[in-house]
Amino acid sequence: MPIISSKKNLEVPITIEHNRAVIEGKTPIPFQTFVTLVLQRKVFNLFKDWGKEPVIIDSELLTQLASAPQDSQENRSRVILVTLVTGILSGIFLFALGQLALLGIFHIPLDRRDLILIAAGLLAFAVLTKFMMNIQRRKKSEKLTETMEKLAGMMGK
Repeated sequence: MPIISSKKNLEVPITIEHNRAVIEGKTPIPFQTFVTLVLQRKVFNLFKDWGKEPVIIDSELLTQLASAPQDSQENRSRVILVTLVTGILSGIFLFALGQLALLGIFHIPLDRRDLILIAAGLLAFAVLTKFMMNIQRRKKSEKLTETMEKLAGMMGK
């Protein structure tokens, strides 16, 4: 027995099985599974065939999705910037603790030559990283963004 929506004249064939309405040709899955599939797959090419196909979801879920903050490349870039700055500051702090440990516990001071070698190594690493990021195409840079987000997520736990 089909039910017709009054808003868009959408016809959905349903059957009754064990006191439950079952929509023919539709498979119920948990929201988390659906979102995981969408996030982990390349779905833009599916818009051509499935872009106009109706998706039946809970009204409250639709409201919460609509009111959730947008995830954009700009937001991801901010996350990367904050992660990098936090990493740099943490590195400086750990380096200072290492210097204190070398001097205080082992009585091994770092002289000017050692500090220059460390600074040159870090500068070379930064230049190499910048060069590699410029070589990568946009799609690969999005993968880098996702990797940085995963690292940030693991550090937050």
